[in-house]
Amino acid sequence: MGIGSIVDAVSEPSDQDASAQITSDRQANQSTITNDSDETSKLLDESNQEAYKRIAELTAKLRSDLTRYDTKEDGATGDLWIEIYGPKTVYGFSAFPVQAKLYTKESNIPFNVIHLRSVEIYLQKENSTVPLWRRVWDYGNGSEGMNGESAVYTTILKVPDDYVYKVQQAISTGQVTRNLIEELFDANTSTWEIFVKVDAYREVWQNEPSYTNQQDCEDNGGKWDSNENVCYVFVKNVDIDYTAYTTSAWKHVTMAHDIAQLADGFYASLPVKFLNTEAATKWAIYQEKYAGALSNFIILTFATPLHVIGSTADYKFYIVPNPGYFDPLSPTFTDDFRFVAVREYKDLSWTVADSIFGDLGTMSADSPVLKLLTARYTEDPNTLTYKVYGLASFTIKRDDNTTIPLWLVVSPKISVIPNTRTVLADEQMEQLVQFTNDDKLTAEEMEQIKGIAASLINGLQEKITAAEDLKKKADAENNEKASLYAEKAIQAYEDAIDALNKITQTDAVQEYLNWLNVAKKLEQAGDFYMSAAEKALYGEYEQAELDAQKGDELSQLADEYRPHIDIVATAKDLLNKEVFGLKLWVLLLIIFVLVGAVVIWKTLL
Repeated sequence: MGIGSIVDAVSEPSDQDASAQITSDRQANQSTITNDSDETSKLLDESNQEAYKRIAELTAKLRSDLTRYDTKEDGATGDLWIEIYGPKTVYGFSAFPVQAKLYTKESNIPFNVIHLRSVEIYLQKENSTVPLWRRVWDYGNGSEGMNGESAVYTTILKVPDDYVYKVQQAISTGQVTRNLIEELFDANTSTWEIFVKVDAYREVWQNEPSYTNQQDCEDNGGKWDSNENVCYVFVKNVDIDYTAYTTSAWKHVTMAHDIAQLADGFYASLPVKFLNTEAATKWAIYQEKYAGALSNFIILTFATPLHVIGSTADYKFYIVPNPGYFDPLSPTFTDDFRFVAVREYKDLSWTVADSIFGDLGTMSADSPVLKLLTARYTEDPNTLTYKVYGLASFTIKRDDNTTIPLWLVVSPKISVIPNTRTVLADEQMEQLVQFTNDDKLTAEEMEQIKGIAASLINGLQEKITAAEDLKKKADAENNEKASLYAEKAIQAYEDAIDALNKITQTDAVQEYLNWLNVAKKLEQAGDFYMSAAEKALYGEYEQAELDAQKGDELSQLADEYRPHIDIVATAKDLLNKEVFGLKLWVLLLIIFVLVGAVVIWKTLL
């Protein structure tokens, strides 16, 4: 037999020998198909774990040690000077601790002491002469004398804020408007500097050589320095008017609209199929953004993970002061809060649907506060979606009994989805899965599977028609985002149909289960894309993006179950096939050796 004959034999294996190895990244089972347990573990549990990591990072970022600010001075700078310390970073419209370290120049004459009449610390906006949050230490006619000694003054100031009273009014009245929410999240902090003013005087004494002993000195109103045996007599008091002010506060604020983002955690909603399941009662840490006194408080939103029109959802807001931020001071906090669920109509107007008002009680870093809200997503043909916001107004009481108002607004990244009919519902999936109970699929069962699949495909085809209609509307209005999301919905439903067709073409149980799971996940992805397209069509792009992101996530999950050819395993199987009584890899080795020998022989000739 020649080399050509051997190659022909190798290149024409039988159909039985040519079978490929099918694999997938994940293996579906009855639980992942009928209960979607893979979604609650991957989409919910894992997101909670990531959220806890981000919370720790956020807390660390918001903490800020005191650092020395750059300063300039005015007035009598020879007798005393001041260093000003504040947080390295102040986020948002926060209150913050300030320390002024006052140093006095030591005179060689021990009685030339400085007396403080008053010390003032306050904040002043750029291009303004109005002092804000002034703290005054008043010593009347003068403090105890200082000559080379120092003193530390610590108080709390606050970033200039034009919004706090708007928040307080919204909390008290319940009138939460779109304009207010947008204004709060777009609010910019302004430039400011810290001022420290000192009103003081120094006693001036001079030596009097005519008094040579302590008795004569003191009898004539003098003071005796026993260390030097010198008598000093009073000359006058010299007033000291001194001001120190920072020039670098702009380095420690952003002068922008500061927003804290919890970028990990759950978002949007679980699919509609989870209605009336245990998963719908679990608490999820939601991604969120919040603005206001960012350096002072941490606020987290927990919510049940299913948000569907015509149902309810529970919210739990966790608020705690930023631990250690005001050290060494220990201010007390009192507060009011209002959490609202807002109904957004298709014309993008708002009404407050549900609201809870109250006070959180006395807060401390060791006593976080939890408040609950139940939102009712009432069905209405003109309602597009719902949004939830938390507003809180806090009051810090300073050691001089001055109260400083603060605020927070939080927006969790929820998305309320329509109560869409599910074609590949759990009941249908259970009917299809039960055919695999004996780990095989018979010809009779395959015929039944084809009938069920055909019915399900018809249901998905109806969804494709609805998505195509929505895309036509989006295209007519030149709404590119809505058109894109509708196109994604069409593709997801078509891919789900393709997966259902695949279950009618295989009798391999694991492959069959995987294609079932792929189809189910893709229908859910398509439903999220449809919700995104509907919202984008009416201009609600924020929730539309969340829905589309959830659709992408479910599509990726479906891909993990998608069966595909395992090239490496298939190649190994093929190389181990026997041809003419020899393993294929041995036969190929012989061919390569023979071909090499022929080439060498021809070269030699």
